[in-house]
Amino acid sequence: MSSSSEDIQYEDEQPSAAPLSAEQVASFWRDFSARLSALEKLDAREFVEQAHEVLAPYTTELALELEGNPGEKGTRLVVTAHGNIAQFENVQTLVRGAPRFENYEVRGFRSRTLGADFAMNMNGFSLSCSDVLVAHYDAGGIVGLELSFEKIIPEDMVEHARHMAFIMLDHVLGEWDFSVRVGPVEFVDGFSDEVEGAEPLSVFPPIFDAFQRESLGRTYEFPRDDDDGWISLEVRPREADDDAPPDILSFHDGAHSLATRADLAHFLSWTFPFDSQESLDAVRDAQDALEAELERQQRGILVFSRVESMTSRTSAYYVEDVDYALQLAKQFGTQHVPGVKGELHVEYDPSWREFLGLYGAIHASRKADEGGDE
Repeated sequence: MSSSSEDIQYEDEQPSAAPLSAEQVASFWRDFSARLSALEKLDAREFVEQAHEVLAPYTTELALELEGNPGEKGTRLVVTAHGNIAQFENVQTLVRGAPRFENYEVRGFRSRTLGADFAMNMNGFSLSCSDVLVAHYDAGGIVGLELSFEKIIPEDMVEHARHMAFIMLDHVLGEWDFSVRVGPVEFVDGFSDEVEGAEPLSVFPPIFDAFQRESLGRTYEFPRDDDDGWISLEVRPREADDDAPPDILSFHDGAHSLATRADLAHFLSWTFPFDSQESLDAVRDAQDALEAELERQQRGILVFSRVESMTSRTSAYYVEDVDYALQLAKQFGTQHVPGVKGELHVEYDPSWREFLGLYGAIHASRKADEGGDE
């Protein structure tokens, strides 16, 4: 399989954004570096305003913020999309292309606000973090939230207060955690029986972290051999004929420990047709070789494979570097299935929707089955 025999498709089911090119990224950082000595003579607010003017010709959807003071060693230069997940890939592209600075660390995404018990005043209405109660639950492998107000909110200010609460939640949890690791958010008059917590927003960050780690199992470390669990299922599409063979899904349950890790934000699927056991074995060898090499370097992980209608096999991965993963796929395709045309699909999926959709459905089904056995 030569490079021309692979169909590579880039997809994004989320609102898409025009990608920043390597040339744009390099040009911006050259412009910024040339202006840096002048920027460092300004106060922090003016630094940020003028840095934004440097960035604006390349994108108006991103911004630069300072965590620290201009010219002070250890200051963070933060690239933010203000929570717009459609621009998160551009944030990461801009950060990867940044040069080394003597006094600044370039980071992507706004950090959590230190001292989470702060207040906001908008349009004459004041709300503090201690006025917002937060409860949490497992929403299929991602954190679901229920919010309520501790104080009485005038009826004509309820929607305004909810908008403010969302802004505060973003600042308390940080841009990545709130946009990527939080799922459904609902305002309620009374909390459901299934939720945990109902604590003030001001104390929620460590509760959120503990729930991610202890209940959802998010260690953000590659699974070890002894907890590298797999689940095999037969799946029958609704439109399939009764006598059609079921699809065979092999689901990497242990990969949930890595879900939503920021450096594994691209979903890559690789599909081959087959017409015999021998050709299926060759396809599996190619896809397994990609899995082994990515995981050996901890630059990607296989999350599931699926045999469909006994005519094709798809393997799905989350990868760190798309270009490198595509290069490996072509190499192993040529080695194991020469002359066979495979299809490679790439999607930016920082929330791991492809994986967590299956994870949630599988575990909900298992929980229902266990309940039925009692």
